[in-house]
Amino acid sequence: MDALDYRILGMLSDDARRPFAELARELGVSQPTVAERVRRMEERGVILGSSLRLDYGKLGFPISAVVRIVSDTRDQYRLEDIARAQPQVVEMHRLTGEDCLIARVVARSVEELAALVEKLCQFGRSNTSVVLSTPIPARSPIEALTPKKSKATKAS
Repeated sequence: MDALDYRILGMLSDDARRPFAELARELGVSQPTVAERVRRMEERGVILGSSLRLDYGKLGFPISAVVRIVSDTRDQYRLEDIARAQPQVVEMHRLTGEDCLIARVVARSVEELAALVEKLCQFGRSNTSVVLSTPIPARSPIEALTPKKSKATKAS
């Protein structure tokens, strides 16, 4: 990976649908160069695909919550199966520490959230926090990997 790869990733993380021709123009390289580099990053597993970001509230799911779950290890797989069957569970992670799993869920109402949490708590204890706002939405850390240009100027 070099600086050009990181710049391509940064631009695609802002908008994964940008045409290669547009990226090439902004980067000052050819369209085949961009296409080849993206293809190589896909082959190496750096790029896993592209995804669609949705505004769940505008889709009728105004309630967003984080559900932390503590359960026995033997029950985690059954709990994951239950969560997988609930389309309102939009993300789930296994954790170290006291909490075993954490789920990000969306719901159409408080009643729907309560029913969803009840399903998720069949095999453990939970702690649910309703999301009030999202000051930093999901993002890419690519900027931290992109080499910075020096601001120093050469002396004449």
